[in-house]
Amino acid sequence: MYKVITSGSSGNAVIYHKTILVDCGVPFSKIKPFLKGLQLVLISHCHKDHMNIRTIKKMAFEKPSLRFGIGEYLLPHFEGIKNIDILNYGVIYNYNLFRISPVKLYHDVPNFGYRIFKDNTKIFHATDTRTLSGITAEGYDLYSLEADYDEDKVYDIIKEKQNKGEFAHQKGSINSHLSIQQAQKFIIENAGENYKFITLHQSKEF
Repeated sequence: MYKVITSGSSGNAVIYHKTILVDCGVPFSKIKPFLKGLQLVLISHCHKDHMNIRTIKKMAFEKPSLRFGIGEYLLPHFEGIKNIDILNYGVIYNYNLFRISPVKLYHDVPNFGYRIFKDNTKIFHATDTRTLSGITAEGYDLYSLEADYDEDKVYDIIKEKQNKGEFAHQKGSINSHLSIQQAQKFIIENAGENYKFITLHQSKEF
């Protein structure tokens, strides 16, 4: 059902059902082995670890039939690229073999999560968000959620780095990324008996 090419601050790319790529923040060489089967590329937001425009342009050139689904806020970055679908959150889009629906997330830039429906399976994908409050995904088959930091450890790490005079990027993480505990809480509140949970965008410190 899924293939995590990579996930984290160095790059993000996850393939679902061999046909849908969510985020493309990696070099083309990492995508090339899977390009033939891809039908749709969904981009969440503009940060380079999620949107490598050079790779996206190369994909569009190598496979002219490939479609790209983005929020309108990303349109200026896609100048010259064909087959763009402007998506709005809360709307379900039918691509015949599957359906997708963007979810509004809460990062330091405009950002989408995605619901993916194919056959009888339901997938919920969300990274780079400070909260999932007000969002539900009850009884889904797969939850792909950010689990960036551990609330029980993050403040100790920040303090330790500050005492050493080092930059503590975790100070930004607690305001713009999802913690392990938040991801687990979402699962408890939404998952049924049979589900798969994969953690994405984990910081190396945790």
